[in-house]
Amino acid sequence: MSLIAKAIVKNKCWIVEDDGNKVGNIFQSPRGVIYHHEGKREPFASLGKLTARYNIKVDKNTPVKVEIETNSVYGYPCEHRANNILWDVPKGLPVFTKGKKSKSFFCAGYYILKFNNGWVKSYCPKLITLNRYAYAGPYNTLEEMQENLRIANGALYGTSVKPASEEI
Repeated sequence: MSLIAKAIVKNKCWIVEDDGNKVGNIFQSPRGVIYHHEGKREPFASLGKLTARYNIKVDKNTPVKVEIETNSVYGYPCEHRANNILWDVPKGLPVFTKGKKSKSFFCAGYYILKFNNGWVKSYCPKLITLNRYAYAGPYNTLEEMQENLRIANGALYGTSVKPASEEI
């Protein structure tokens, strides 16, 4: 067994691996460290005592900071970091602002909007736009929105999609 502890947060949290497979975690605590493995928690006075007991080698490399930017509001994608997140209950819309003090609200997700010349696609439109025009959505993916846009514009058997405001 070749156990290696890789730091996730420097001097606070480690993942313990055995040949690349995760087998446990080590967390810094006020009284030492806690080793989570095989469904149990074992406290140790220090990281050194833990590594000696289980023959774990601590990787001295600085943890790589991986930032996963997942901008979403209630599961719907958005193009900006969302602030002032709300759920518009009557319309069923995930609403957000782009800034903390902003007064302009946007709706997360993909939509199709009906203008005079037909249905068009929209990503994170302003809430006021959805209040003024017929729309369908929100959709989670670009593909789902494109399929509904194709149907709404009559590409498939002359059918159309009812706007969300007419479905209620």
